[in-house]
Amino acid sequence: MTKHEHPFRTIAVATDMSEAGSSAVSYAQAISKTYASTLILMHVIDPLAYAFPDGAPGMLTANQAARAELTKLEDEARQHGIPVHSVLESGVVFERILQSVQDHNADLLILGTRGKTEAGRIALGTVARQLLARTTCPILTVPSRSAAALPWAGGCQRVLVATDFLPASTAALHYARQFALKELFALHVVEQPEQSEISESQATLRTLLSSEVSNAVPTHPVLAAGNAADVIVEFAGRFGVDLVILGAPVDELSEEDFPSSTVLQVISQVPCPVLCVPVVTENEANTLAHQIEFVG
Repeated sequence: MTKHEHPFRTIAVATDMSEAGSSAVSYAQAISKTYASTLILMHVIDPLAYAFPDGAPGMLTANQAARAELTKLEDEARQHGIPVHSVLESGVVFERILQSVQDHNADLLILGTRGKTEAGRIALGTVARQLLARTTCPILTVPSRSAAALPWAGGCQRVLVATDFLPASTAALHYARQFALKELFALHVVEQPEQSEISESQATLRTLLSSEVSNAVPTHPVLAAGNAADVIVEFAGRFGVDLVILGAPVDELSEEDFPSSTVLQVISQVPCPVLCVPVVTENEANTLAHQIEFVG
């Protein structure tokens, strides 16, 4: 895969200056450097966290500290030859991130996640949940423990793409083709392993792979039964993948959705980055297919 084949010309990374945010920035720099993408560094300060009467000086200090850190990150990116620009905003965090993504016409948004609680709920905070269903570009979630995948940022040795045959996961197959360098695993999970459903799913999976993901790397169709999130996490570990690709949720997710959301469960449990691809319109799908055909 060459630089020109990569679908992300402008990459936006939102950082809260935490350990998870630092991992996301490192991953974003690696992708940008490899594929000559422009990098947008974003940090948003929530003014509600600095409410009066003591909040004004605190917010000013936070603003100054954030600007200094962003300048440091910009200098670091430029030393690697990465075109970079930083954005420091205040306001409702997810709204300001969405606006910056739109203003800079970003092709990819990268977010850091944490995964250190018993249920993994903190692995996808409120802001990330709000963004998953609202951005028109793919979102890459990067856990703080994903350092092992860093050398393969932007072009992964092994990729697992999970598909339920709906539009978002079908679009995810397009991106899977771009990233997989060594092996691609296409997984479909059925809840009830009835023979008729298994046969139909096998046929649909093979058809999708032959039409959408015909690339040089070995592609393995995988059909399994069980809970979708559990199966995806299991096979991601079994295959030792560097990246998991899923269709993004259509509706905004709340913390109450955590037990039933495949996306939230997978992001909170796998140790590698997860790319969530939104549903695209018919025109967008045709454009993307044309781009992939052109570079392939």
